[in-house]
Amino acid sequence: MHAPDARKTPSRRPQAERSAQTQAKLIAAAIFCLHRLGYSATTVIKVAQEAQVSRGAMTHQFPTKVDLMLAVVQHVFEDEVEQYKRLLSTAGTSREILFSFPHIMWEVLRRPDSMAVTEILMASRSDPALAEGLKPTQRAIERAAGEGVKMILQDAGFDLRPDGAAIQRLFVAAMRGLAIDSLFAGSSKEIHASVDALVMILHLLYPTPADLKGPEG
Repeated sequence: MHAPDARKTPSRRPQAERSAQTQAKLIAAAIFCLHRLGYSATTVIKVAQEAQVSRGAMTHQFPTKVDLMLAVVQHVFEDEVEQYKRLLSTAGTSREILFSFPHIMWEVLRRPDSMAVTEILMASRSDPALAEGLKPTQRAIERAAGEGVKMILQDAGFDLRPDGAAIQRLFVAAMRGLAIDSLFAGSSKEIHASVDALVMILHLLYPTPADLKGPEG
């Protein structure tokens, strides 16, 4: 019986690193193409060209376009979690965090990465394989978002509303709509006015003592 050849072990890590680097390049290229060209024009050939990766290397990492799109959604989800953590850590007190949350959402969801995910979500309406593949990640996103919002509300001293999930869905839909609108006619000033309106709605839904006292108080 021969002892394992220790010289073979180090070769595995560079291969894994090369694979991870190739995946990262392809995901970045896919995000760029989705944001710039839209879903239908984001072909696997176009992504491989943008990433400067051979077609064979691409299919080795992501055999189909659906596989690549699912990897994009997972990557963006993980990155958005970190973005929220970073922005929330500098937002101030618990109540300041709550009432600045629409602006924080806007900072995250207006990025090209998030717009790329919006393209994928819209495309899933007519792609059963993509729609089915998205379900686990979508459930994880909704679960993480729900827990995060509950924590923010409780830290700010507010009781959870029975319609909290519906409110959360409304705010996310509004932000995604504003992000899409910003690609066409929406000016930065108009967009921020709309985000401010969502902050006002939050104050109506979760009034502070100052809100209840009113400007004359």
